[in-house]
Amino acid sequence: MINKKFFNEQKKKYLAVGLAKRSLGEISNQAQHLSKQAIFAAQRGEDTARLLKQAANWLKRGVRLFLKAEDLEHQDNYRAALEEFTEATLLTQVINNQPVGPIDGFNVPTEVYLGAVSDLVGEMVRLAIRYATAGDKFKVEALYQLAEELVKWLAEFNMTGSLRSKFDQAKRHLMRLEEIQYDLSLNKHV
Repeated sequence: MINKKFFNEQKKKYLAVGLAKRSLGEISNQAQHLSKQAIFAAQRGEDTARLLKQAANWLKRGVRLFLKAEDLEHQDNYRAALEEFTEATLLTQVINNQPVGPIDGFNVPTEVYLGAVSDLVGEMVRLAIRYATAGDKFKVEALYQLAEELVKWLAEFNMTGSLRSKFDQAKRHLMRLEEIQYDLSLNKHV
């Protein structure tokens, strides 16, 4: 004989978690989409505040779901959305000459933050190309110095797995920033 009441409670919990996961999937997709739009807007020199606020609101809806079902905050789609949002927020900090640091209103797990910082260096290359095209060597230099500082910091972590791949990409992006600086220095002498 089984304890039917206990088994029915388990079934109810399981179904609730399944429903919450589907809801979290939609929330995560919306937050990630808005965060990507914010990154593209930042690259074009447009204001990102509205897009980041909307993405943050979606992510906060996800946090509220965590209270209803266990282990949701570890779902890959939510973590990917949070990483994209973190990257977009960090890029906005860079563009606004603010210190690269915490993400207000969110407790970003270290692995998610490290992934976002690694990806940020690639976004800084895109910014540097825009600045170099405009002939602003000082902004390119500032981006290079910040990227060098970020990559040096990332190197202290001895990352493995997918984070190691992201770190290796960040190192390649740093080299690309160095090449952009070099190209600008050649044009200075022409």
